[in-house]
Amino acid sequence: MFKKNIFIKKISKLLLSINNRIESFFNLIKDIKLTKKKFFNFWNKYLDKKLFIPSIIIVFGVFIYFLLPAFYDKNEIKNQIKNQILEKYNLNIKFDKELEYSLFPKPHFLTEDVKIESGSQIISNSQKARFYISNKNNFKFDLIKIDKLFFLKTDFRISSSNFKFFIDLLSNKNFNHELRFIKNQLFYLDQNNEVIFFSNSKTIDYFNQENLLNELNAKLDTFNLPINLKISHDILNRNFFNEIEIDKLGINIENNLKYKDKDIQGFIDLKFINKNNLIIYSIKNNNVIFNFEDQQIEGKVNIKPFFLSSSLKVENINLKDLFNKNSILVNLLKTEIFNNKNLNGKLDIQIDGFNDLTHIDSVKFDILLEEGEILISNLIFIFRDNTIFNFKSVNVIIEENKLKFIGDLSIDFNDIQSFYNHFQIVRNYRKNISQINSNFVFNFDDETFTLNELKIVGVEKKMHDEYLSRFNLDKQNIFNKIVFRNKVRDFFEILSLD
Repeated sequence: MFKKNIFIKKISKLLLSINNRIESFFNLIKDIKLTKKKFFNFWNKYLDKKLFIPSIIIVFGVFIYFLLPAFYDKNEIKNQIKNQILEKYNLNIKFDKELEYSLFPKPHFLTEDVKIESGSQIISNSQKARFYISNKNNFKFDLIKIDKLFFLKTDFRISSSNFKFFIDLLSNKNFNHELRFIKNQLFYLDQNNEVIFFSNSKTIDYFNQENLLNELNAKLDTFNLPINLKISHDILNRNFFNEIEIDKLGINIENNLKYKDKDIQGFIDLKFINKNNLIIYSIKNNNVIFNFEDQQIEGKVNIKPFFLSSSLKVENINLKDLFNKNSILVNLLKTEIFNNKNLNGKLDIQIDGFNDLTHIDSVKFDILLEEGEILISNLIFIFRDNTIFNFKSVNVIIEENKLKFIGDLSIDFNDIQSFYNHFQIVRNYRKNISQINSNFVFNFDDETFTLNELKIVGVEKKMHDEYLSRFNLDKQNIFNKIVFRNKVRDFFEILSLD
């Protein structure tokens, strides 16, 4: 009986505990609902009036504050903008159309048809311009402060007389200003105001910094070549540093220049397909004197308006590397950058010694740039001191992205027997020849050499036709030493036929 009472008491306590927990849970839910109801009652009765309405007033006040410039006197703002841009950016701008005010993406004034004047010339015309302003003093109606200056879709008309405009912007001693030209076209003019060439430019950005280190970043497209340009001007140390990247050609050029008065000295680090060349140069009295670090190439350039004259001396080069299909020279020729009709000049070239040609000591020739054509003249060299090769009036052309050389060739033999001995021509094939003349077409990419109108002193014309037919149909790489030697032997074999 006693044990039964104890069991009943334990069951009663357990049931009571469970009942209390259930009651506590429902009381908690009731309290949450009551608290939520009190909160919303408090919001509706007190917070909606004490907090929400002041918040709206503050937001509306801030919005009105930022809109204040829209109510400024537009004529007064025009004058302030022009004067401030002239003072801070050294730009003389002209515009007549109305100013508009916009809050986005940042507060700024906007207008159309804005011109920039350099000297007495209009150097550019922008479809639109944005003048970003500071909003720290919007209550001062008579004073605005320009933070950034953006020109959109600008056409530049550049000549030798006003090109300095871009350099002067890098010499600005006012700091913490940003100037951007977006979606531009640059037209370069000659002395008759005719367009020599033009370049597209996605961006031209100027940044002036507090330490007088000004920067220019630009993305250009010139002669179908995308070019990235970066220039920095250290005004305190009188130093220019610029970098040019032409990814299409695999070219990177870094130029470090120091200037003092009118004298300029510097060096260029030229990188092309993981190969580096350091060029040291100086500029004085419109003359550029330069030499490569290894002293194998040196030259002098006389800078004249729209005409380039230069002398270049090269020592101990590898002809195979110079005319490699991936060389700088070949890639530059294929871009047709030198085929501009307004680019004129003359380059005197002298090559002393070839590492891969043992029987030619030196070569001299001229390169003429005339009305879009490249002409090689007076290309003469002597082979083994007894055979003179003279390439006359060689035109350099590009057809379907293939490089071709077309011209006349004359070969004079001072000692034909010595020539025969070198190429091991059998005695039965040795003719007494003093001169060979022919037109030729050298297709660089196909590595073929075609002869036309071959003339040989003392040999019948039918022999010429027979040789030309065989030679021109047989497309082989004549710059292979073995192939070339066999070609020469075949040539004299045909000449010996009756």
